[in-house]
Amino acid sequence: MTDGSGDVPRRLPPARGLGWLAASWALLKKEPLRLFLISLFLQLLLSFSQAQALGLLVVLCLPALSAGMLQAFGAVDRGQRPGLAVLFAPFMVRGQAGRLLLLGGLVILIGLVVVSLLLSGTVLQLDAGTVSRIESGDLEAIGKLDPKLIEHMIVAVAAGAAITGSITYFAVPLIWFKRRSTGRAVVLGLKALGRNWKPLLVLGLSVTVVALPLVMLLSASYLSALGGGSGSSWLAALMLLIGPLFQLLLFGTQYTAFKDIFGLQAEPGRPPEGPDDQLLA
Repeated sequence: MTDGSGDVPRRLPPARGLGWLAASWALLKKEPLRLFLISLFLQLLLSFSQAQALGLLVVLCLPALSAGMLQAFGAVDRGQRPGLAVLFAPFMVRGQAGRLLLLGGLVILIGLVVVSLLLSGTVLQLDAGTVSRIESGDLEAIGKLDPKLIEHMIVAVAAGAAITGSITYFAVPLIWFKRRSTGRAVVLGLKALGRNWKPLLVLGLSVTVVALPLVMLLSASYLSALGGGSGSSWLAALMLLIGPLFQLLLFGTQYTAFKDIFGLQAEPGRPPEGPDDQLLA
């Protein structure tokens, strides 16, 4: 167990946000193929979140899977070559696994409460049949909804995602790398967000600038596909390539920001305050 000496988050200048993005890209270039395959496999697992019961299980495990992605970047940072098994390393470490799953349960609960409060009364405007079709992923049913109602639902989901994302951003690596309890990790993580909101804002704006042309390209391909053009195959190829790459860039910035704010010290060949090396093979 660690002594908690790294529990005081550093306060960093706004320009550091750009540094985290650059450091993430540098790590990604060290092992692009391996990291891409791990991210692609994570995307495959996340696709099951569309299912009802299985989807709830995927969301519950999301903090642990995120810890696996951060461990992959930690391995690359130390000159190692992570394999697909690194994604499941957090499930194999007693203590951290339970804390990460507890965090997943907390995220589900808070997300449901936030979305329910923001959508209070909105769902009552829908009949049971429409709600059932939406839950099953029927795009035609969604397209027939009032645009204002759709906008309200998007805002509610986005707010829930923003709040739960803020809770887990530093809590996940604090549990995994620093072995903190779930409650302690959440408190410390939110404290770090508060102390470093300026560089994190710069990071967010930088990521948005990077994502904007990609979103425009995907939107153009999607509209082409709807118009009966040949954009559907291009859209599928772009999503398959861009999705995992952008996901990797985000996980890389999360790792580099955490490392910069809380500090990570590791002996050569060992994960920083984490599990044994055989979990990385």
